[in-house]
Amino acid sequence: MKDRGSSKGSDEGNRKRLPGKAQQAAAVLYASRLRRFEDICKAFKAGTYNIDGRQIAEKMVSDAVRYLREQTR
Repeated sequence: MKDRGSSKGSDEGNRKRLPGKAQQAAAVLYASRLRRFEDICKAFKAGTYNIDGRQIAEKMVSDAVRYLREQTR
């Protein structure tokens, strides 16, 4: 799995341009996403990361439906 640490700098730079509370919210979201990504990487490397095919299929279908609806507007 590719290490995504290289994108960290641009995320931090974008966050620093936000005003007060928005910057705090972005920092919390960033930390949460980073923690989740690290957890997934650990599980993947340990061979314990399980993928639910049903959830993937549901997401693909819902994304396709949303895309088609947006195209007809």
